Amino acid sequence: MIKINHLTITQNKDLRDLVSDLSMTIQDGEKVAIIGEEGNGKSTLLKTLMMETLSNFTIKGDIQSDYQSLAYIPQKLPEDLKNRSLHDYFFLDSIDLDYSVLYRLAEELHFDSNRFASGQEIGSLSGGEALKIQLIHELAKPFEVLFLDEPSNDLDLETVDWLKSQIRKIRQTVIFISHDEDFLSETADTIVHLRLVKHRKEAETLVEHLDYDRYSEQRKANFARQSQQAANDQRSYDKTIEKHRRVKQNVETALRATKDSAAGRLLAKKMKNVLSQEKRYEKLAQSMTQKPLEDEQIQLFFSDIQPLPASKILIQLEKENLSIGERVLAQELQLTIRGQEKIGIIGPNGVGKINSVSQVTATIKYQKRDCSWFYATRLPAKTTIGFITNSLSQQNWRKRGTTEKSNLT
Repeated sequence: MIKINHLTITQNKDLRDLVSDLSMTIQDGEKVAIIGEEGNGKSTLLKTLMMETLSNFTIKGDIQSDYQSLAYIPQKLPEDLKNRSLHDYFFLDSIDLDYSVLYRLAEELHFDSNRFASGQEIGSLSGGEALKIQLIHELAKPFEVLFLDEPSNDLDLETVDWLKSQIRKIRQTVIFISHDEDFLSETADTIVHLRLVKHRKEAETLVEHLDYDRYSEQRKANFARQSQQAANDQRSYDKTIEKHRRVKQNVETALRATKDSAAGRLLAKKMKNVLSQEKRYEKLAQSMTQKPLEDEQIQLFFSDIQPLPASKILIQLEKENLSIGERVLAQELQLTIRGQEKIGIIGPNGVGKINSVSQVTATIKYQKRDCSWFYATRLPAKTTIGFITNSLSQQNWRKRGTTEKSNLT
């Protein structure tokens, strides 16, 4: 059990709260999803619940827990794992692993267990494979709470389904971060929603012991109900204020016009009551149902460019083998790519999807006529290519002309 009492997490740099007055109890076996926009403090909250020391944040409140062991898979591959070999990771540093579970998990995840003893560095694996070996490692050791930071990001579809099933069936507590609504719908039974409202200046922390679908439905219904109530309150308040304004205006007019001292005293007394009533209305306005704060919309704009003709052939492959070095990624591949097409490349982790996209990008961008497996048409001189990798540390995304040299490795 984890008991959280009035937890507030403040960023020291700008004194901005990321988590505000969070109080909840996480029962054994509960599946808790932390959701919210990027930069709202989800990973910070996760590490706080793991009792990590965070030097850049001020933590107020109290966390009580009775768990003795945990497993954790971060969003990015830790630096200390990148240069570690698979052999050292699984055999040298992991004396508490249950190897019967380890090899069973490897089989379920279609990861060749013979590679456990290899000297291959973890940093050389694809993003999905690196995540798989962390899943195998962490789930094969004893733990009471499993912490996951966006676990579905790099996994292939089959492994995502496997992970959903694992989370549902294990008896331990799972606390995880995700933006994937399908993943959330099939795994979470409690939602912690971190929001930054009022132009991202004020933290709002919501907790509901509901699955994600019911939470979303409840939130929409509450939003509509509160919006309607706020509108009704505002209309009623506006009518009351308008009536009060007319009364006040009439009293002021009578005061200015009266020449009778006795009548003037009565009007002055009435004006005093009117002004007193005005203060009550100000307090009433503060207690009215407030219009709920909407999530700020992300506005995405693309530059106004002339698209390539839809019929223009960019790349054409005719029963070609796609390979990098001695590794064959695809055999007898037939593919034609035309302007304005949207193409998705899918497949298991580690089969070479990113390498394939890198090759396509390099071929189009740098007109590499020496590629035996590609025919690439020449593009207009001002055509620019964008390329975003799945890892920010590997990303070198700039708009370039077609005359620059390839820098791919």
